[in-house]
Amino acid sequence: MSSHTSRRRFLQLAGSATLITMGGSVLAAPVQGSISMLEAINQAGRQRMLSQRMAKLYGQQLRNVRNTDATRLMTTSIALFDQQLATLRAFTQKQGATEITKSYEELGMRWQDYRAVVSAQPTGEGLRQVAQLNEQVLANAHQATLMLEKLHGGSLGKLVNISGRQRMLSQRMSKFYFFRSNGLNSADVGKGLETARGEFLAGLNTLKNAPENSSEIRNWIELAEAQWPFFDDAVRAQTPNRGEQAYHDSNVATTSENILQVMDKLTGLYTALS
Repeated sequence: MSSHTSRRRFLQLAGSATLITMGGSVLAAPVQGSISMLEAINQAGRQRMLSQRMAKLYGQQLRNVRNTDATRLMTTSIALFDQQLATLRAFTQKQGATEITKSYEELGMRWQDYRAVVSAQPTGEGLRQVAQLNEQVLANAHQATLMLEKLHGGSLGKLVNISGRQRMLSQRMSKFYFFRSNGLNSADVGKGLETARGEFLAGLNTLKNAPENSSEIRNWIELAEAQWPFFDDAVRAQTPNRGEQAYHDSNVATTSENILQVMDKLTGLYTALS
């Protein structure tokens, strides 16, 4: 599909599926109180995403890219992580899922260290700490999500996990972009971006072929496919020209949030299939 065709299809779909950009709301408010197992998987998967989103936003703030938006999104991301962590702890305790509850206790300890860094004024040293701590929080959050999916044991639990992981991968790619833009341009950064890119495309293909898909879900998957070329071009852009780099930085900040909104909507739709 050509870039012009992709953009035209993207605009057609976006017209019927109102996108939320960085200037608008953040994400759909998570269900609180008594939640279903699928909603627990949804929120657990969103914790993975937030670990990567906060790392991205930290690098974005350090680059002074759409700083007002980045600061606001960092504040709301921290609050959302806190809220969901409390909800998931209560849920797993109520379920009597001792091992998963223990996993969330471990995540809580990791989170406190990470929270302290991302809550502070961004610095170069802070970015190096973020580069280490975000991976630890992600690993714990991913482990807990897989445990909840296993406890559910059904195909919908797997789909909620996969679509939720797409949210994380969108933020992981943009995180690596901003790490590179801030001078953390190691081989691991480039490899990490390409690995996340391949996993995102594989996940999207799995969702596209799921027999459980409704017509609404298929429309949102098509929207994600239409958005992908713009996001992909943005995160892979590199240039020595400062003016062009500033444009690419802003583009990544915007497109990463747009594709996140679509994947979050898709995850919510899979959750609602129950």
